[in-house]
Amino acid sequence: MPDLDLDQLYFAIVDGNAKAAAAVTQEAVAADVDPQLLLTDYMIPAMDEVGAKFEANECFVPELLISARAMKASMEVIRPLLLGKAVEPAGRVVVATVQGDLHDIGKNLVATMLEGGGFQIVDIGTDV
Repeated sequence: MPDLDLDQLYFAIVDGNAKAAAAVTQEAVAADVDPQLLLTDYMIPAMDEVGAKFEANECFVPELLISARAMKASMEVIRPLLLGKAVEPAGRVVVATVQGDLHDIGKNLVATMLEGGGFQIVDIGTDV
C-alpha cells in the first residue's frame, strides 16, 4: 500500500470529484484497507468540512450536493463490505418528502450523510 494516499479520498469528496472518490475507495479496498476506517477517518471528515464551509457561506447548495454525490460514489464501493461485517447500525432513519413535494435533493443529501454516519436508511420516496 505504499503508493496509496488515502488523503486523496478526503480531497476528492471535498472537491466533489465522484469519479476520483470511487477510484481511490476501490484502490483502498483492493489494498485491504478497512472500509470502516475509510468511512470514519476520511469520508465523514470530508463531509464535515464541506458542511462547515456551507455554514460559513464559503460554499453553497450546488457544491454541497456535488460533494454528497462523491461521498455516495464511495459509499457504493464500501456499502457491501460494511453490510457484510454485520455491524450494528447507529439507528434506523426513515426518509421521504411530503405529499405534493416531488423534489428529492434534500432528502437524498440527508440520507447520504446519515448513511455515512452509520445509520440504516429506509427511503420511502417522494410525494408521500
